[in-house]
Amino acid sequence: MHWVDAAKAGVQPDAHFGYSGPLTEICLLGNVAKRMDSRIEWDCKNLKVTNLPDANRHIRAEYRKGWTL
Repeated sequence: MHWVDAAKAGVQPDAHFGYSGPLTEICLLGNVAKRMDSRIEWDCKNLKVTNLPDANRHIRAEYRKGWTL
């Protein structure tokens, strides 16, 4: 409701997407690092792990032929 109240009042919410987006990215990358059992180096501009190429399979899903998102 905080987000809705902020939208109605025309003010920036405390947890706006500029804050919550990067925070979520960090949390999800922590899951990838834990799954790889190693420290990862993240290229945020290209959305890739640079030091463990195999970790990139956890970043984007490959869909079966005929299925897209």
